Amino acid sequence: MLSLFLDALVAAAPTTEKPKIAVMEIQGGGVEAHVAAGLTEAITQEIAGRGFFNVISSREIQTLIGFERQKQMVGCSSETTCLAELADAMGARFVLSGTVSKMGDAYQLSVQTLDSAKSQPLGRSIRFAKDMTALRSQIAFVVAEATQTPLPPPPSRVLPFSLIGAGALIVVGGAVVGIDGVSRDLALIRELNSGSVIRTYSAYQAEGASISTEKTAGLIAAVVGAGLVGAGFFLNPPEVVSGAKVAFVPALNGAAVVGVFP
Repeated sequence: MLSLFLDALVAAAPTTEKPKIAVMEIQGGGVEAHVAAGLTEAITQEIAGRGFFNVISSREIQTLIGFERQKQMVGCSSETTCLAELADAMGARFVLSGTVSKMGDAYQLSVQTLDSAKSQPLGRSIRFAKDMTALRSQIAFVVAEATQTPLPPPPSRVLPFSLIGAGALIVVGGAVVGIDGVSRDLALIRELNSGSVIRTYSAYQAEGASISTEKTAGLIAAVVGAGLVGAGFFLNPPEVVSGAKVAFVPALNGAAVVGVFP
């Protein structure tokens, strides 16, 4: 009966030229269940958004078929095995699975894709990160490596570099204006201390006000420029290195180096 039901599902499914990929739940090792579930959802959305595959999520499979009921009928030994068999029955050639584990203060995400038609791995990706935020930022590269699809384009750095460049120019300009104001102030002080007053009192007042304005403008420009430089560095996206992945993981007797090289 289950096979007839699956055949009906396949027949009712819309035809598409894109290959189907079933995304298994990311298994957690030493991490909370909601963390692994969040990574599964992020990976599923990333694959769907890239447009190379027609995605079947594990949640969709479990929704279409009562999971506990189908597990008993199929007689699989584990949840992953059941989902893989059901995905294959629904016409998904590729099956993506993975694990996320905590190693000391670092996190490791390992994802691989199986080509069920050839019974061999299509691709694999292993990444290390100091926290979950950094790990999530690498999802696009993980998916590309695991599914053997093109790497995403590098993030644009036009805005941050523009802010840094403009901020640096403003800082330099402010410094020049400020230094000129300080030089004029010192020259005015020397003139007043020399005892040879050659200008009227109002002229000295005007000169002092002009110097004060110049120094204030220089200071404001330096502060604004420094703020733009800081904003540029803050908005500059981090580098995501593709290739060798190495991490330092604290161990009981010191630190260990772990990594995977392609």
